[in-house]
Amino acid sequence: MTTVIDCATFIDQRALAQTARAGGSDPFGADAHNLPLRVGPCTVSVVSLPTGSGECAGRGADTWVLAEHGSVVLAGPDGDVELAEGQSAVIARATPFTWRAGAGARLIAMAYADGPAGKQGITFIDNAASLSPSNPPAPEVLLGETPSCRSNNQFTSQDGLFCAGVWDSTPYQRVAIHFRKTELMHLLKGKVSFTDAGGRAATFSAGDTIIIEQGADCTWDSREHVAKIYAQFNPGA
Repeated sequence: MTTVIDCATFIDQRALAQTARAGGSDPFGADAHNLPLRVGPCTVSVVSLPTGSGECAGRGADTWVLAEHGSVVLAGPDGDVELAEGQSAVIARATPFTWRAGAGARLIAMAYADGPAGKQGITFIDNAASLSPSNPPAPEVLLGETPSCRSNNQFTSQDGLFCAGVWDSTPYQRVAIHFRKTELMHLLKGKVSFTDAGGRAATFSAGDTIIIEQGADCTWDSREHVAKIYAQFNPGA
């Protein structure tokens, strides 16, 4: 993998998270470390949890959290949601919850505060969820055969602009496209390479976490089956 933390296109979130300061007494609030990224109305932060437990009265945003290192248990109105490393969940805005964490637990969070509030709760994003066919890239941007893509969108904000789920695809290559959306992805399988409009390139593989910033122009090149968790803000056309 080529580590990229200063490219204004695709950024290795794991490497960036390791540069963040340790969390304090309010890791899901004031002590979360916001990362300097172009993500539209969202924020991306590192949540470093001290060993032990704590509580949060509720955040003012729908918040996707990925266990980037270690594990954590989130307890909401409907019971416990346990996240091992590489698993994620969405905490709906205004949901009160408690957390329990072991040594060195660290989360990457993407929070969307716009739009109306929806139903409270914590939605576990199942990496092994069954997938249904989804739209492949447009023919005019492909550099070869049309891939077979599948997805399972497991959380959608009340206004439909923020979502999280699991996606996979057969190999494909495409030209650079302009990202009006912001997408944070964690690769579960395979390997993918990106090249941006300035010629900067990076390759990521299973276990890596990447964000494609809003306004980026970049290619996609996967030569093997790829599966990912995604969290994205998509304002549409």
